[in-house]
Amino acid sequence: MDETDKKIIELLRRDGRMALVDISREVGLSSPTIKDRITRLEAEGVILGYRLLLDYSKLGLGMTAYVGLTLDFHTCCQGDVDEALKTMGEVVEAHYTDGEWDMLIKVRVADPSALMGLLQRLNAAKGITNSRTIISLANPIRSV
Repeated sequence: MDETDKKIIELLRRDGRMALVDISREVGLSSPTIKDRITRLEAEGVILGYRLLLDYSKLGLGMTAYVGLTLDFHTCCQGDVDEALKTMGEVVEAHYTDGEWDMLIKVRVADPSALMGLLQRLNAAKGITNSRTIISLANPIRSV
């Protein structure tokens, strides 16, 4: 990967729908060359996909929270917890962590009542022994 590839990635990171002609103009290469480079970056697994950046409040999911989970690996395994979380549509990200929590999840819900219902389901799930919630008040820096 050279500096030109990095520049293309940065442009696409800011706007995944940026036209090839605009990238070409920014980078100083022809559109077919830019297309070839993007195709190569996709094939190499550098570019994994393209995603939407949504205003979740307009979708009725105005509350974002992060929930630290403590897991009991004696009563279940990681796969059980992973599968349980995948059935909860409010869970949008999950990360195994080192430190205070075993896992940190990001959730999107409509309101505090919906968050409380989700927390009750989380705490009842096999292998989850404790949860700690942090509610996001604002999101001044967004990335896809």
